[in-house]
Amino acid sequence: MNAYDVLFEHHKVLRGLCEKITAIPADTDERQDALDELLIELDIHMRIEDDLFYPAVSAASELVAIAHAEHRQVWDQLAVLLRTPPTAPQYQDEWNSFVTVLDAHATEEERDLCPAPIDLSEDMLDTLGDRMVERIAQLRQSTIHKLRVRTRAALLSSL
Repeated sequence: MNAYDVLFEHHKVLRGLCEKITAIPADTDERQDALDELLIELDIHMRIEDDLFYPAVSAASELVAIAHAEHRQVWDQLAVLLRTPPTAPQYQDEWNSFVTVLDAHATEEERDLCPAPIDLSEDMLDTLGDRMVERIAQLRQSTIHKLRVRTRAALLSSL
């Protein structure tokens, strides 16, 4: 599978989870379960970008640096969201801000890095895409990864 297709498909997964969560009442176990799923998928997404995709397009270093900065913005907004109790009056605003930051990052990445502003052969893109798909599957199955994400979420919510 082409690396760009992998990123676009995973962006759809993240956007779909955001839509699903938005439709669930804030102070419910169902929403917390969906948010936990989003946190795992978000971490997976950033790992495949940071570990595989961005190094492959690093010749576009300015754009990759911007993408890394946007990852920090997503995590910062997520920390604010996680520190806000679902029953707080400002929770919905924090949720909307998180979704906006996440969607803006995905949109800019799709526009500016897909295709990358460097020449990548179809073979390279397919090989990279296959590695990304394999890594997504590994992380989704990893209990250690899930514990790591939960620990990070707990840490973000306590800061």
